[in-house]
Amino acid sequence: MKPKLSITIVNYNQKYFPRMCVEALKKSKTDFEFEIIFCDNSSHDESLEYLRKAEKDGDIKLTEPGKNIGYGSGNNFAAKEAVGKYILVLNADITVNEDTLQRLVDYLEDNEEVGMVAPKLIYHNGEVQRSCRRHFNLFDLFVKRSFLKRIWPFKKRYENYLMEDFNHESTQEVDLVTGAFMMMPKNVWDQIRGFDERYFLFMEDFDLCRKVQTSGYKVVYYPRVKALHYHKRLSEGSIFSLLFKKTSWWHLSSAIKYHFKWRRR
Repeated sequence: MKPKLSITIVNYNQKYFPRMCVEALKKSKTDFEFEIIFCDNSSHDESLEYLRKAEKDGDIKLTEPGKNIGYGSGNNFAAKEAVGKYILVLNADITVNEDTLQRLVDYLEDNEEVGMVAPKLIYHNGEVQRSCRRHFNLFDLFVKRSFLKRIWPFKKRYENYLMEDFNHESTQEVDLVTGAFMMMPKNVWDQIRGFDERYFLFMEDFDLCRKVQTSGYKVVYYPRVKALHYHKRLSEGSIFSLLFKKTSWWHLSSAIKYHFKWRRR
């Protein structure tokens, strides 16, 4: 039977998280078949050994580009193998509940105007992740990384960007959702050609949301469905503390690309 849902996951030295993720997915209760497709970006830890064994056991499909091609490109690489009606872009450090997949697929089935849906993400300590954003520009990111976020009127701008006024218990259309968990119809994914591969890391998720919206579909936050996120922000910190981190320069590069791509929209 052809799977109704294809799940793409990018792994790069995620240690034990891929095992946790797959084990949770396998416990899902659905009335449809689904497939799990990993792209491994040349990991050199225990996660790659697990993935190769899981493929032999028939639990997953494993694709290996032979080098680290980044997050968006990695999902695109895995999605080449996808045959489902819907596609789920999922972080390796997320575990789903038994009903997560079923309820999200049901929501998309009932709402054809929705091109992307994202659930409520909860950290392992029970805190709700602020996984939605409003549209922003480079200055908003600068404010977020500087002392300005504590000074009026920049504080208000910072809070608006991070949606401090957002009700995380209410289903609603939003501008942007983080790329840790995004489900969408495969025909929409194909129409917008997946992730823009000019982003190696960061901003590719927000860019994908923008492409969904400019194609005439809605991006919806759906908190009736939950998933657990064992999250570590790679880009966290002040401007000065980030100057010496490789991930910070990736973030800056992606932010500039994003700004010039969407500045007139």
